[in-house]
Amino acid sequence: MTLTPTLSYKPFAVAMNAATHAGQVILFGVFAFMLVAALHPDVHSAVRNSLVKDYRMVVSTAHGDLMGDGTILTVAKVRTRDSLFLEIYQTKADGAERLLEKIELSDKRDGFFNFNGQATNLAIDDIDGDGKLEILVPSFDQNMVGHLNIYHYDSSIGTFARSLR
Repeated sequence: MTLTPTLSYKPFAVAMNAATHAGQVILFGVFAFMLVAALHPDVHSAVRNSLVKDYRMVVSTAHGDLMGDGTILTVAKVRTRDSLFLEIYQTKADGAERLLEKIELSDKRDGFFNFNGQATNLAIDDIDGDGKLEILVPSFDQNMVGHLNIYHYDSSIGTFARSLR
């Protein structure tokens, strides 16, 4: 008596059917999650925040005697994932930088403007003619409306304040 092997494709077909069904279930689950993430703001923000990394980038610097006492300060415009900041530093005698103040801008998008014939996103100048330098910081709000933020050093309180214009 001789045994001849026979091949049966039924177990393979059943396995492929099960795999196809599992793939459809997974695909439906991914679609449902994406739909919820797109429509629900909290889920959308949570997914975005988990995928986008935090960062801190200095986008521009400017230097000037902002306090009017002969001390040259460095102003850095800093962009993070969620905000724009001004950081104002004083260089100490040993060359180290000391952070004097950190100001969060109300707008989240960096902007440029034409200043003395040059496109810039940060400038220092005496724009009101009082002999004191101001910090000029362009930005855009969430509707892409441009703003020119102006800051000056207020010696009466020893800090930088936004100029109302």
